[in-house]
Amino acid sequence: MKKSIYTITGVVAIATLVLFACKKKQDDTIHPTYKEDATGTASNPQPNNVTVTGTSTVTNPATENSAIAVGGGGWSNVSCASTNSLFLKSVNGDTEVTINFALPIAVGNATYNVASSPGVGAVSIIVTKAPNQPSGAIWYGRSGLISVTGYSITGPPIGFYASAVITGTGVSCVQSTFNFPQVTLTGVLGCN
Repeated sequence: MKKSIYTITGVVAIATLVLFACKKKQDDTIHPTYKEDATGTASNPQPNNVTVTGTSTVTNPATENSAIAVGGGGWSNVSCASTNSLFLKSVNGDTEVTINFALPIAVGNATYNVASSPGVGAVSIIVTKAPNQPSGAIWYGRSGLISVTGYSITGPPIGFYASAVITGTGVSCVQSTFNFPQVTLTGVLGCN
């Protein structure tokens, strides 16, 4: 009898061990499932806070190239504040063309490349409200050459003067997110 009790107890113990060893562990991690198997609303947990996934297509408001001849009739230049001027600006109605320098314009002649930001030997150009273009589009100089002359007059009237001539075929300007169409600048900017 003792032997059968030990045998029965051993079988029950082994069966219990096997049963607990085979029990499936519960997985509480988040994992994808089918909508029918999911718990909850199976939709946006914040229905009043719409979230967007993917990318949206941005359309260019400008559709064709245009050109601006800066200087001449109708254009006015902002006065040079001093010999430490870091920009030249020319305005015609709502259209503004601004050349930005990294260092003050010096007396003498210098040639600058048009770049995305001003630096040594480089200037940046910004055009707002270009004619024949959408009024909200801002244009940035991408390529071209500017020849700048700065001079100081000691006799009446005393002051500092500067002019910037757009050389070659002009300065190509594009929008920050679109390379086409382009606005081409030609002409002269100055200050006095």
